[in-house]
Amino acid sequence: MSSFLHPSGITTLHRLVPEAWPALEADLAQRTLACPITLILPCHARELGTPALQGIVRELAAATWLARLVIGLDGADSSHLSEAKQVFASLPQDTRLLWTGDPTVLELEAALARAGQTTASAGKGRNAWLCAGLACALAEGPAIAALHDCDIRNYSRELPGRLCHPLLEPAWGFRFNKGFYSRHSDRLHGRLQRLLVRPLLRSMELCAGPVAALQFLSAFRYPLAGESALDLALLRQLTFCSTWGLEIGLLDEVRRHLPPVSICQTEVCAAYDHKHQELSPDDPSIGLHRMAREVAGALLATVSGGTYPWREQILEVWQTHSAEALRHAAAESALNGLHFLPDQEALARHTFGRALQAALEQPAPPALLPSWNAVESALPGSLARLRQAVPPLACPAPFA
Repeated sequence: MSSFLHPSGITTLHRLVPEAWPALEADLAQRTLACPITLILPCHARELGTPALQGIVRELAAATWLARLVIGLDGADSSHLSEAKQVFASLPQDTRLLWTGDPTVLELEAALARAGQTTASAGKGRNAWLCAGLACALAEGPAIAALHDCDIRNYSRELPGRLCHPLLEPAWGFRFNKGFYSRHSDRLHGRLQRLLVRPLLRSMELCAGPVAALQFLSAFRYPLAGESALDLALLRQLTFCSTWGLEIGLLDEVRRHLPPVSICQTEVCAAYDHKHQELSPDDPSIGLHRMAREVAGALLATVSGGTYPWREQILEVWQTHSAEALRHAAAESALNGLHFLPDQEALARHTFGRALQAALEQPAPPALLPSWNAVESALPGSLARLRQAVPPLACPAPFA
């Protein structure tokens, strides 16, 4: 039986009846006539041609309730553009392919830097920020934007549909929705969530006391989930973190702008499978090792603004709670007949401990990208320039 507890006033919506999806999709088709949906897909060049992305495109081609897709192509040079256009050519919606290396985009960022706006280096956060700007620039009235990754292996259009539907009923008053799900195959996944984030949130609560930001973040089932939906008026107000702290940063921004009654979280699928990052225990510049440091840094910054009066004790407290997380994972795995690899789990915990220590000892400077309202204030016409730079995707010739 699912728990119907709503912590911190945030409504939790469950996927109790999977067979309800056809009726829900039919309802989406009617509701989106008055409030269209834009789906934002931050995509890296290495994801082009993967079975995961091919499956996502096939599913989205049948999402008649989806008005527009904004696809941010990152990590690419001009040689990737023809392939990217071919990948997304079958989509019947208004589809915009935003190349993050486009000269017009780079000129806009340079102008923002000259205007004194904070800019940041390439990464998923910058990609999502640019796509958010384009989604805002294209909007002509009330609208919703949803966001998810391009490496989901077991994708169904039910995922963005369940993200967006709660925002389409005015009587409910929701303006932001965060996805959650189970992470497992033949073993438990989600190591960063299980072994770093959840124990760190608990440890920070014990060390820092009843801080509102911590209570808010702890209310979410999966704060690292990359799936969310929100109205475009809110999207224009939010700053973005350019590092792997993107999701934590967005949640904290939402907390600053909305009361809890306007926020919900929704179970979007039974189980979620995507590309798994390498742990990279010996290299803190890549993989989960880097992600752990940046996520830990984002969490610490939301509470203390970069100063940690409890620095000496937080790591020790986290060690205790992360050890408990290992015990919980072993029990969960045994109860469900899943493989449990204690040596690998222990290595992940050790790596995350090193990442947390590094985040505590050398806090990274803020890597924030300004809200699009702030961009327009500092440099009027920026959204129009972005809109003009990314025309609708024309169907290309077959890719050789």
